[in-house]
Amino acid sequence: MLKNLTKTALLVTVTLVGLPSVLIQPTIAQTSSLGDGIICTATGKTAQGVKLYVYTSEIDDDSINKKEPVTLTMVSPVSDVVEGQILVVNKDDNTVTIDNFAAATPPEMQPVGLAVTTYQGRNTFSGKSQAGTPVSFTLENNFRTIKVKHGGDSFTGVCH
Repeated sequence: MLKNLTKTALLVTVTLVGLPSVLIQPTIAQTSSLGDGIICTATGKTAQGVKLYVYTSEIDDDSINKKEPVTLTMVSPVSDVVEGQILVVNKDDNTVTIDNFAAATPPEMQPVGLAVTTYQGRNTFSGKSQAGTPVSFTLENNFRTIKVKHGGDSFTGVCH
């Protein structure tokens, strides 16, 4: 009986010592990294009904760890861009092209705002536009989606 008690105590000790490492490893494996970096795009309408496209400069691990600035560029279509357009994100040039099988490139897009933001914690960046309007955005779903607030307007989008 003493042998069985010793074996049981040993099994419990090994289980308790080994269990935390089993529980910690999946958590560490799921920690997200921005790797090569991402660019996020969002669309929405202002309170005045103006359709805006918002995109970020590249966001990478240094943007968070070193609090390097991330810019938000806001553009509005000069000509109509129909729904269902394709957004082409070019990380090398830090640009976004809106394409609907007929180009809606920068000549058709008018810049309406630029904001500089820095990381504040909890996947949130905040700052002000050139006009002084508060702006913030939050990265969600393991950096796959973005929610932007500019003044009283909100925009949602995706990250690539």
